[in-house]
Amino acid sequence: MMCSALTTVGVLAMSTVSVMAATTHTVQSGESLWTISRANDVSLPAMEAANPQVVNPGNLQIGSQVKIPSGNYTVQPGDTFFTIANAHGVTWQAIQNDNPGIDPLMILPGQLINVPNGTNSAAATSSSANTAVSDTSLYWMSRLIQAEASGENMEAKVAVGDVVLHRVQSSDYPDTVKGVIFQVVDGCYQFTPVENQEIYNTPSADSITAAEEVLDQGVDYVPGAYVFFTPSKTPSSSWVWNQPRTAQIDDFIFAK
Repeated sequence: MMCSALTTVGVLAMSTVSVMAATTHTVQSGESLWTISRANDVSLPAMEAANPQVVNPGNLQIGSQVKIPSGNYTVQPGDTFFTIANAHGVTWQAIQNDNPGIDPLMILPGQLINVPNGTNSAAATSSSANTAVSDTSLYWMSRLIQAEASGENMEAKVAVGDVVLHRVQSSDYPDTVKGVIFQVVDGCYQFTPVENQEIYNTPSADSITAAEEVLDQGVDYVPGAYVFFTPSKTPSSSWVWNQPRTAQIDDFIFAK
């Protein structure tokens, strides 16, 4: 019996219509579009799209002006905070923090929400975000997400990463991302991709982004979850069916 579930393919269709604004930033010594984007919770592609005049993103003229995208967004059918965040180059946690009166599980089409540029979302760097992002952690986290959730939406990808991070933070598991992923208990691999060697596949850009979201921002989309599985591919005799469930995202069930 496999110790974890294999993935099934699920694609979330997304329609986005937004009214975007931008704040202006004066370039300081040593800054690039990358460093500015990271400081403001905006993706590099979003920064590049807002600044088509920039020829070399890594070599900005000191004192020049660049735009940091931000604005309001009208919720469309099928939207979630995560799909909106991904479309606008900000973090899911930043959107939640800048819309404290809105239940992220109850947003409705036509509803207007704020899409921050990150300057007002310092709370996104919560205590759960204190796990340092190392090259090794990102390397293995992105590969596990790719192997387990390559066909799933961004929420599912990040939630898979959440499970790994929860284990890292627990005294019951190894204290590194690589240690958690490669853990063997009673002769059983904890994650199927390690057993079938898919852990060594090259991750997609989305899988890398999801890993960065988890490691950088401490996103906790499935609080308390230590396991996940796909019902259609999990034997009815598996112990995971008896675990208290915390969420279902696409084809995955997440449980304690």
